Amino acid sequence: MNIFAILFFCGLESLSKSLSDPPSVVSADRICKPGPPLKRTPGKTNCLIIGDSVSIGLEFSMSHFLVKRQHQMGCDGYQVQHAPWDDKDGGALDSKYGRQCLSLFLMTVMMEPTTYDVIIFNFGLHDVNYNGEWPEEYTSPADYAKNIGEIKSILISTGAKVGYVLTTPVPYNVSINNLVLEYNDIATNLMNQQPAIPIADLYTWVVEACGDPPYNNCKIAAKQPSPHYSPQGYQYLAQRLIYLVRDLKGKENGRRQDKYSHLNTLHEDTNKFKWMRSAFKDSVACRDKSGQVVTVCPSNSTCCASLFSSSGQGCCLLSQAASCSDGKHCCRAGYGCDPSCSVYQCNCLRNAKNHD
Repeated sequence: MNIFAILFFCGLESLSKSLSDPPSVVSADRICKPGPPLKRTPGKTNCLIIGDSVSIGLEFSMSHFLVKRQHQMGCDGYQVQHAPWDDKDGGALDSKYGRQCLSLFLMTVMMEPTTYDVIIFNFGLHDVNYNGEWPEEYTSPADYAKNIGEIKSILISTGAKVGYVLTTPVPYNVSINNLVLEYNDIATNLMNQQPAIPIADLYTWVVEACGDPPYNNCKIAAKQPSPHYSPQGYQYLAQRLIYLVRDLKGKENGRRQDKYSHLNTLHEDTNKFKWMRSAFKDSVACRDKSGQVVTVCPSNSTCCASLFSSSGQGCCLLSQAASCSDGKHCCRAGYGCDPSCSVYQCNCLRNAKNHD
């Protein structure tokens, strides 16, 4: 065999080995924050809001407004919760993360199966990487459409009445705001496809109060640059979002409305929750420093300290995973967290020791 043949076969052997070896560097997974703390409350309209930090502010304002209305008008009580259970980060973040963690969002923090009368959801602000600091959150238009389409189908399958909320403006950057408009168009098209679900156009409501971006000073907006809102702004948007909740509930001014009668009504069809029971079998209890169970994760997952979970714990949907010190990422078995990991982005190194 001549030297060229030897080199050729050695090259093939080296290529085959390199293809069979696991990569030395992979992207870290993000820790799933858990679902809300409370199970369904009988006798109340149980509402779940799934979305980012804007929706966290809306959930707080909606809860207070509905309690006030209940005392004033003697109307039915409401229980409003946000998923994930997170009051200091970006909530459900981008649609990739939302799709990955959706099964946990639909259960309680203790992974108890529960049901809702109304579910409202939104994704978009993080998908466009609204401030340029979160590269792992950016989602292409095609993937965004795929993700929110799947999320819509899963939410409808729970039996709840489902509505969508369009993403609000990015006041300080016209280019990114143009992406918001593009993604809102994608979402509108998908939500209008059968089975169609109603949409709350928060984008237009903000523009009616503030004008088209860019704007630096608006009474309902937070201090710029920010996509968030003042307390007055959240109250303004929450009162309008309640119109969607009441329509989905099927009542307006005490009279039954049929405009959304094509949507599924709530029922305790346990067949729809087989996946929940399966996940709960051999579940993993996550404990705080005192030993108290504060979160429950699915089987074949790993409890991880979560900087942004209200329980302090979250679920890495990988078995025997390594928890990264940033409190947001985790690495599969056989990998360790890159020492440079941060909440913005993280990689995992093969056979590296963990630095948590």
